[in-house]
Amino acid sequence: MFKSKLRPVATPQWEHQKLAGTLALLWGNADFDQPPVPRESFLAGVGLHDRAYGPIDNLPIGELPEAEWLALTRAGFDAAWDDPVADLIAKAHLRRLTGYGGAPERQALAAAMAQEIERLAAQHGLDLATLDRLDRITNLCDQIAFDFCFEAPAAGAVAVFPHSGGAQVSLGYRIADGVIAVDPWPFGVDEHAGYLVGYQLEGYPDRLEPALLPYRLVRGGAA
Repeated sequence: MFKSKLRPVATPQWEHQKLAGTLALLWGNADFDQPPVPRESFLAGVGLHDRAYGPIDNLPIGELPEAEWLALTRAGFDAAWDDPVADLIAKAHLRRLTGYGGAPERQALAAAMAQEIERLAAQHGLDLATLDRLDRITNLCDQIAFDFCFEAPAAGAVAVFPHSGGAQVSLGYRIADGVIAVDPWPFGVDEHAGYLVGYQLEGYPDRLEPALLPYRLVRGGAA
């Protein structure tokens, strides 16, 4: 779960995933193609990319011991869905996260994950270039949702491929006061508003006193 930097509020991982999935749902316009995979598979993979966490987790981001985080990430990777595309999107995300940092345990796990992804991609006929394109979108949606849940100003950028086989584009975002500004604009709507559900930190997770996190997704503000 995410501890707000603004107020004593905890937001579960599943709510952060919901925002990432919403961004995937909105993805696509004349300048940014829909990924060349079934839409429901794309949405499930992005929207449930951190699948090892329960609906109301009590695992603070940035506070877990390394061994516990690796075990949790391995459990998420080892889980399997009947939908192979959604499953590979989630696995690719977890492999990327595991690859951050130079600790031997991380690098060994990331290498094993990469080998398994290659095997499954070949088995199910999903080429690795397409999976990389999907993972970049997942990374962007995840980073925006991740930063938003801390309720503090943030900015970032992720290189994505707007079209299959085309050049990559750096897509930037800024977050402040509940507004998520993105440029260039990859979504099929002019603007979008919604909210996540957090909970008062006192008593969490045994006592669930809701605290809403409204947001507005708008054009502009490249990092």
